[in-house]
Amino acid sequence: MSAVRLVLGDQPETELIARVADALLGGGVALLPAEGVYGFHALPSSAAAIERIRVLKRGAGRAGFIGLIGRPEDLARWTSPPSEATALVRAHWPGALTLVLDALPSAPAGLRAVDGTVALRCPGSSFLRGVAVAVGDIVLSTSANRSGEPPAARVGDAPPGIADLEVDAGSLGGRPSTLVRVGTKGVQILRQGAVRLGDGSLDGPPSEP
Repeated sequence: MSAVRLVLGDQPETELIARVADALLGGGVALLPAEGVYGFHALPSSAAAIERIRVLKRGAGRAGFIGLIGRPEDLARWTSPPSEATALVRAHWPGALTLVLDALPSAPAGLRAVDGTVALRCPGSSFLRGVAVAVGDIVLSTSANRSGEPPAARVGDAPPGIADLEVDAGSLGGRPSTLVRVGTKGVQILRQGAVRLGDGSLDGPPSEP
């Protein structure tokens, strides 16, 4: 069955958020515009949806899953952030910065890597934040591409047959979020992306969504 396709901006954002939340709560996979690229999204309780994505992402370690949260303060539900992480959150969230942190036992098993960490982001998109708030849970997200292939900058670039619902926001910028590990070794930049970090990054202004 073909995925239901909705267009961002064709209806009030609250209605679109409700449609996406219903699809996720029903155990589906949603293709949504993320930070510069499209991603597949599912709830941690939806084992069949997660497995559908995992099959596509074989060989990608933690399967590339990032946990999307609706509010910066929700970070404390899933991890105990060190002071460096708190400073980054204040400077760059909501925004295109993903933090890799040591997980609390409350973190979903499907999100935790073998080293006990989770990757979390409070996205710059009010739409994505609204979805996370509407489902009342963390939302698992991963780029909509097969392992080793470029990320999808358009809905049509995503592999077919995975999503039950698609939200089309046109052509995106193609830059994923910046990925940072914060732990006992301090702040380590794993991937430079939409938020440019470097000397003095902890004091930088919030990034643009």
